[in-house]
Amino acid sequence: MASRPPAAAVEAFHLVFLRVLETRLDRAGWVVKGGVNLRLWFGSPRCSEDLDLDALSGEPHQLREVIDKLVVASTFTTLLRAQGLTLARVTRPKQTETTQRWKLELQPAGGLTALHTKVEFSRRGARDDYVLEPALAAIVRLHGVPAPTAHHYTAPAAIRQKIGALAGRAEPQARDVFDLEHLLRTTGADPRPLPPPLLAVLPTALDRVVEMPFAAFKAQVVPFLATEDQEIHGTPDAWERTRELVVDRLLELQR
Repeated sequence: MASRPPAAAVEAFHLVFLRVLETRLDRAGWVVKGGVNLRLWFGSPRCSEDLDLDALSGEPHQLREVIDKLVVASTFTTLLRAQGLTLARVTRPKQTETTQRWKLELQPAGGLTALHTKVEFSRRGARDDYVLEPALAAIVRLHGVPAPTAHHYTAPAAIRQKIGALAGRAEPQARDVFDLEHLLRTTGADPRPLPPPLLAVLPTALDRVVEMPFAAFKAQVVPFLATEDQEIHGTPDAWERTRELVVDRLLELQR
């Protein structure tokens, strides 16, 4: 397989992982969230560095056993090789009652620099509304992987979660602003009614959008865009338009 950007190779891994996971773990027991949800089900131009899910059922030891077996299964390794990838190293640095995390090192074919990602399950129950759907054909087609079908959070739920993340992170992330703009502009979803705790942090979210510099966006988001999307979104003017739309919509939600 021809060389491709690191973010695209990691995305191929996420697709393969989800495709095999749905055959080994009851779909009713997990929900895809975060950047992978936005990319695979809402067509965000931003590839996600990591795969985050909510675990809805089962015990931690059961999930640990499933994932430990999945990453060495022949089906999984064969699909990875078809993507020009091998799994060089797997660790599980956090395995608690509420969070289960695997860190993975991927080796692209041709001796290219190793890539890193993580898969994390949060065991705090479903955070919002979710639906069962196949991933977008337009994204999956780029990699030639059969489309995984999984529960994922709806657009209104994803918007609410992104507002919470934008306001709640110890260190604000430009990706939250970018993701919010994409959801608000492309889905037409209305996240109202907002729960009182989210309404209370809206002013903080607004401040963080206004204060987010282009330098942070350039460093944190642009490397995870395809070349053609970097040309569209990766300029100071485009970033200013992104922030303006998010500010306008958040102000509407305050009313």
